[in-house]
Amino acid sequence: MKGSSVISKTITFSVRNKTDLGNKLLAVGVYGNMYKVIRCLYSKLQSAVRLSPTMFTEWFSVDSGVRQGDNLAPTLFALFIDELVPLINGLCCGALIGDDMISCLLYADDLVLISGTVDGLQNQLNALNDWTKTQLMNVNTEKTKIMHIRKTTKDRTQFTFRLGDNIVAFVNKYRYLGLTLSEHIDYNVSVSELVSAGSRSLGSLISKFFNMGNMDYDIFTKIYENTVIPVLDYASGVWGAKQYDNIERLHYRAIRTFLGVGKTTPIPAILADMGWHPVFIHNQCNVVRLWCRLMNMPGHRICRKVFVWDRDMSRRYRNTWFNSAKTLLDRCNLSHLTENDSAISTRFILDSVKSKLVADFKDKWFNEINNMPKLRTYKHLKTEFYAEPYVQKHLTRTQRSAIARIRCGTFPLEVERGRYRNIPIEQRVCKMCNSGSIEDEQHFILYCDRYSVLRNKLFTAISPDPAYPLHINELPPNAALNELLSNNNKSIANFILDCDRIRREII
Repeated sequence: MKGSSVISKTITFSVRNKTDLGNKLLAVGVYGNMYKVIRCLYSKLQSAVRLSPTMFTEWFSVDSGVRQGDNLAPTLFALFIDELVPLINGLCCGALIGDDMISCLLYADDLVLISGTVDGLQNQLNALNDWTKTQLMNVNTEKTKIMHIRKTTKDRTQFTFRLGDNIVAFVNKYRYLGLTLSEHIDYNVSVSELVSAGSRSLGSLISKFFNMGNMDYDIFTKIYENTVIPVLDYASGVWGAKQYDNIERLHYRAIRTFLGVGKTTPIPAILADMGWHPVFIHNQCNVVRLWCRLMNMPGHRICRKVFVWDRDMSRRYRNTWFNSAKTLLDRCNLSHLTENDSAISTRFILDSVKSKLVADFKDKWFNEINNMPKLRTYKHLKTEFYAEPYVQKHLTRTQRSAIARIRCGTFPLEVERGRYRNIPIEQRVCKMCNSGSIEDEQHFILYCDRYSVLRNKLFTAISPDPAYPLHINELPPNAALNELLSNNNKSIANFILDCDRIRREII
């Protein structure tokens, strides 16, 4: 077991009687009116089970445990469990972190036992079992599991761990405080679990979106940022140094749903029209935020000690959290901050990091839209990364979808359909007129004779003065498209839909 750790995760619930509660409170210095209030809260305690909004079971006495849902309950439980810590630490069977030994971690009623050897962990389990019996407490054996944390090249230990008379089972992953940890500390496993939870949250949002028939951009974005992103972002300060494709795919799914476009729509286009940055930018900012917090943390804190130990280990090993954070800071020209322990300005560093990450992403985005054949029209319409007016204005889902598909190059014109049939570009001509022109977005909106009547009505409708209609055709093609697709959302959307209706009837 050298170089490995074993973690036992246990859930414990107090079953003390009320006399023990009073004695413990007095022992820790709680007396006077506070003591009387707590004693009163737990004297003659009764409970009932709600069967329906108006129906309850008979009231029954509760002679053990803490009040369910009581804000004071976690504190009372902590008073009892607190004396277990020195007992476990006194065994000296934990894992060395620098000059310190960590044997257990506690949060509310969760207890994690940590040891570098099988004998050490078994001794800790024996001590836990003896202590709970003495204190009239129970361990939830169904939720108590063993996880052998090790490198992928090492086999799991064959040792049989026992808690009293019960054999404790091994697991290859365990969810602790909302984050799933695997036995090889593979964060892909952790992220996959978060994506599954985020997918359920997004599914709920999408269901509401369709049931309502539509949703404004601001409302959709607000709900997404407050229900889905927090799930995808959970504990990303630990695992978020790199980009995870499954997280981004969920992000793209939300955008495609709102815009009403298909899976083949180019990602750079839908991101830019929606004005949403990739999730990994926020994740990486959280890594730096955690780094700043650890840098400013007092030296006696366990988290700070682990951070210093990880930093020291980073001089010998490459795949450490500190090196991941350092790589991010290096990319943002802040590498000098990792060379000292002086206090740092978290806000300044986060602003610098976010600005650099966003700038790098926008540079990459601009290169992508100029090199994707599908975005033949889009690259002339969009040069800056921001939410488009047609996205923010109140359009129907069908209207929004029509504009988005035309802009992003996925509207079913011959220039696009021919790509999937391997038809040469020069043969993807318009079937609605006899011009022999390639049916692309410019021809469809500006030049095809079949839609002349609809086009004239459009130009009249969008003209500031009906007596002087706009002569869009006199503008360069790209300028004309930009004028139509950027400033006349409802009118151009209805024109596209009407033309498509005629096109479908003929072809």
